[in-house]
Parts: sequence; structure tokens; C-alpha cells
Amino acid sequence: MGSLAARLRGAVDPLDIVHEPSPSARRAAAVLLLFDVREPGLPLLFLERTAHLRHHAGQIGFPGGGSEATDPTIVATALREAAEEAGIPPAAVDVIGLLPPFLTATSDNWLTPVVGLQGRDIELRGEPFEVARLFHVDLSALMTAPHTVRTLSHDGVSRNVHFYEVGGEVIWGVTAAILAELIGRLDHSCG
Repeated sequence: MGSLAARLRGAVDPLDIVHEPSPSARRAAAVLLLFDVREPGLPLLFLERTAHLRHHAGQIGFPGGGSEATDPTIVATALREAAEEAGIPPAAVDVIGLLPPFLTATSDNWLTPVVGLQGRDIELRGEPFEVARLFHVDLSALMTAPHTVRTLSHDGVSRNVHFYEVGGEVIWGVTAAILAELIGRLDHSCG
């Protein structure tokens, strides 16, 4: 699997970690960061949301969404949402760990990133109402991509917002914050 994949395994929290619980009135949600370990650059799956959605319209993100009562765990939420949005069979994902939860500014979710590995072909199928397109960016490219943090204001509230620019794509918001957390952990693991 190569050294980048080994570093990735070492950079995530174990599945049995107890992260900070969801603040009251925040809906639990999860996204799946799916890396293809068959390629040395570790391509990471992204999606672009359709332009008509109420939250995050046109933005680049990871497959994911809110927890449902039938989801026994946050990992189950991420796998169910990835199956619904991108056609990813849960059995095709080797879940290796978690990252700490993030509060999404727009949808007010308590979002847990679930990290998984893909070791075989998957016929990706974007759900047409929510997903404009599915694409990959190598983790190795993201680690060297321009990264900025800008202060943006919305409804009178200022927030620091992460941005990555890579391969003609602008990845920002909570998706970029998740990437910054992961890349920071990966950078720390080599030093």
C-alpha cells in the first residue's frame, strides 16, 4: 500500500474513540473520505453538489449527510449516505478510522469524517438530484496544493474558512477544514 497509505492509517483516530458529543440542537451527520489504495497518490473521492440544493448548492464535498434513527453508528451513517449519493457498496469500504467532528456553518450539523479505503473497482453512480458529478483528487496533490484561510462574514458572523485550490477545483468550507485537519496530521506524522 505504500508509505502514504501507512501514514494515512496512522493519522486517523481509532473507530472506538469517543469524540466530543454533538452540541445540543445539532444534528449528527457524517461524510466518507474514500481513498483508492491501488494508486500511489491515494485518489480521494469528491462530489459536486447540484446547484438547486438548499444547503451547500454547487459546492464540492464528500458523500455524506445526516444520521437517521436506523443508523446504529456514525460509521453506518457515512456508509449509508455514500451508497445513496455515489453508489458505493458498504462492503467495498475498509473503514480505518475517524477524524474529530466539525460544526457545519450552513446546515448546523455536527459532522464526523469517516475515513475508508477502496481496494477494488466500484461503479460509482451519482444520485442525480443531489450530485452533479463525482471526481477524484490525489491526496499527494492535496498535500502540496495552495491552502489559504480567509475570514468570511455571513449574517453578521465572521468565520475563518479554509480553501484549497488543486487541479482547477476550489475546495472550501467544512470540506477544506477536514482536509486541513487530515493533512496537518499527515505532516506531523513525518516529522
